[in-house]
Amino acid sequence: MRVPSLGTDPSRVPAACRALLANPRFQMLSMTVILVNAAALGALTFPHAREAGEEFLLWVDHVCLGFFTLEVLAGILSFGRKPLRYFKNGWNLFDFVIVFASFMPGLRENVTILRMLRLARIVRIFRSLPSLRIILVAAGKALPKSAGVFALTGVVMYLWAMVGWIAFSDTDAEHFGTVGDALLNLFQLVAFDDMGNVMRDSMAQNPWTLPYYVVFILFGAFVLVNILLGVVLTSMEEAQKMDDEDGLVSADTALLLERIDRLQNTVDKLAADQERSRGFTPFR
Repeated sequence: MRVPSLGTDPSRVPAACRALLANPRFQMLSMTVILVNAAALGALTFPHAREAGEEFLLWVDHVCLGFFTLEVLAGILSFGRKPLRYFKNGWNLFDFVIVFASFMPGLRENVTILRMLRLARIVRIFRSLPSLRIILVAAGKALPKSAGVFALTGVVMYLWAMVGWIAFSDTDAEHFGTVGDALLNLFQLVAFDDMGNVMRDSMAQNPWTLPYYVVFILFGAFVLVNILLGVVLTSMEEAQKMDDEDGLVSADTALLLERIDRLQNTVDKLAADQERSRGFTPFR
């Protein structure tokens, strides 16, 4: 996509900024800058790298911050005479906060906060990659819906841990000595962490732990986990639909704003022609 020339007409600036931000090459450049910034911050954690080129790595970080600043300014200018519309999008607000917070005097002198702000700039890659953005939105939508599944899992695990403590605390104190030990034991089974050794150790103390474990694994590790996966998949589908709708709305909005700019240019030209015609008198 060719970026139009700004010329001297200020009404062309929003259209040029929108074209620039929508340019695939510019989007690829933005992603590359994010990765370079991440690599520079990672290199600063190595003592030998800091000794060899700390000034260069900090210079790279400042260059990346300058690029992000220009990108945010282009996004604000792309809305023309209504720049506050830029902040209606949550991703735009996030970009603005993490970029311009680095210039605030009180935060810039704090080394810990400054490092956190530098690290937060890497999160902007979620915006550059639609697939990552969809996963992040899906995770946010899945958490409230998963509250019931988490509550059910907690109740089932607690009840089953109490059953294990009542039945096996005398014969297998290592795994069922307290309800806390039993809960930790069941959590290992849900996570499939060393499940075979846990079951063999318990069976060596009491063979009746086998049906106890099998029932819990069938219900807890399969049924509840699959329910949770169903909630996550549903949230993924909803996030995909939201992303598609947002893309269509953004494209329609950009087209509408471009048409408004053209209409404004036409009106300005007509007003100028009318003003010149008023000053022209054929007969004196």
